[in-house]
Amino acid sequence: MAIHHRYVGARRSSDITNTWLSERKEILHKIKDQVRLYLGKESDELKSYAHFYRNDLKRKWKESHWNDIDVCLQQVEIVLGGDFHPFSQAQRTHLRLLRKLVNERSLVLALECLAFDDQVFVDNYLQGHIEEKVFLERVQWDEKWGFPWAHYKPIFDFAKLHKVPIKGINSSRGLELSNLNQRDHFSAQKIFEVHKKNPEALVYVIYGDLHIAQNHLPKSIKKIAGKKPVDVVCFYLNSEEIYFQLAEVKKENKIEVVKFNDREFCLLTSPPWVKWHSYLMYLEENFDVDLELEEDDEEFGFVKMDHTDHVSDLVKMIAAALTVEIKTDAIEVYSLNDPQALIATKKILNPVEFELAHSLIRDDRSFYIPKQGFFYLSKSTVNHAASLAGQYIHARYSQRQELYWSFPNDFTVMIWVEAMGFLLSKFVNPKRKSQSMADLKKQLQAFDKEDRAREPLLLALDQKMIELLAVYSEKREVKLFAPSQKASYLHAAAFMGEILGDRYFVLYQQEILDIDNIKSLLSKDLKSPDFQSFYIAELKRLDRLEIGDLG
Repeated sequence: MAIHHRYVGARRSSDITNTWLSERKEILHKIKDQVRLYLGKESDELKSYAHFYRNDLKRKWKESHWNDIDVCLQQVEIVLGGDFHPFSQAQRTHLRLLRKLVNERSLVLALECLAFDDQVFVDNYLQGHIEEKVFLERVQWDEKWGFPWAHYKPIFDFAKLHKVPIKGINSSRGLELSNLNQRDHFSAQKIFEVHKKNPEALVYVIYGDLHIAQNHLPKSIKKIAGKKPVDVVCFYLNSEEIYFQLAEVKKENKIEVVKFNDREFCLLTSPPWVKWHSYLMYLEENFDVDLELEEDDEEFGFVKMDHTDHVSDLVKMIAAALTVEIKTDAIEVYSLNDPQALIATKKILNPVEFELAHSLIRDDRSFYIPKQGFFYLSKSTVNHAASLAGQYIHARYSQRQELYWSFPNDFTVMIWVEAMGFLLSKFVNPKRKSQSMADLKKQLQAFDKEDRAREPLLLALDQKMIELLAVYSEKREVKLFAPSQKASYLHAAAFMGEILGDRYFVLYQQEILDIDNIKSLLSKDLKSPDFQSFYIAELKRLDRLEIGDLG
């Protein structure tokens, strides 16, 4: 097992913090270099344009809270929300605010991703007159916008559910896309028109983060408004500089909102490397080009990466947090677009296992086969890749070679495997959210009784009840729900594992558990005959720790 401890002897907290910061800054720099390879040299216009944005974020700021955001949103007329298009967490951040607002204020959404002259198609889609596929074709989503529809769809679903209008505010090839100031002026005019037509509503704009700089969209809106000023709040997203400033005082996971003034905030919902790693994975997934390295690229060591490199880098990042070294030479990552994925799994799995693997691929689920170092990455997201990286490290610690796909016997073991993968993924993205039992119950209500998609949810809820009885009443003879599909065990294990892994990480953040405790959990032998009793004992211990019983 290639695990080597890196840090020997006692070290001051500040030394560890500095090492942690330098490693993550180095990773961020490397990822940005890879992005630059895809995007090419930054134009002088873009450099100048981005300069104003970066300067805005270099100003003095102070710690704030979501409560301050809530108060502000009751007062303003227009929200300018920054968007990092290929990063789904950016869109979810705005959706989080919108879900709170919808019961408090009249809303109109104004989106950069839609052209102004495609409004009729937007209205028809929201009113249910055309289906999603037709809508995407009519607005030419892939051609005009190009960023993943899946990231923005929840916003449209929200608007349809709550009957919130959506307005397109972008130009439709009428202006040169490279002329950023003209684009700002065009969109500012449309935003102001939406505001004038809906004076009682809050106009919530979601637009590329560079445009939120005070010299860009806000300045254009102010100029158009003239002598009748409009009350505007700007939400910048995930400033790298502010994140690392907070990290230097160990507050990067505690502070999610800072403010420059009462109308300018920065929302910190993700570490910067997660945001940029998502961008890089998006570029690799969507731009199938043969990159030729330029001389200066070779000089600085820039190389083209693939998903195997991504997962390997995440393994190294997690290993650094655990203060160990783990070899990554046994990693081979396949993705959704790789036609060899099914062929490869068929070669290394028995027929029953292959059928389960096939169902996971069909259901868009990632998985890891430890004996062969085989990874299947269903989605090009950092969270998916980090969970696989976490499972790889856990397999190394526990010396796991087996799949543990013999159900129902292996169900609890797979919950533990998923929990350890999710726990370790949080060292990459501490702000990653897990589902709750309440979320599962809500999902269950969305399915018809005969729908097989209900099975994993019913199984997870049943398992939770069995665990509660085992922890609090020592009853273990309760019979588990028997699904008709074996794959339901894998899906349910992922649900339960997320919740369990997140509980451990919260205790780690609270400094109730430390790295040595985490390593001990990872080292548990999954083949041990006492695993089931160990699992229940851990649930009991977690309950005690969460209520402050440290005995």
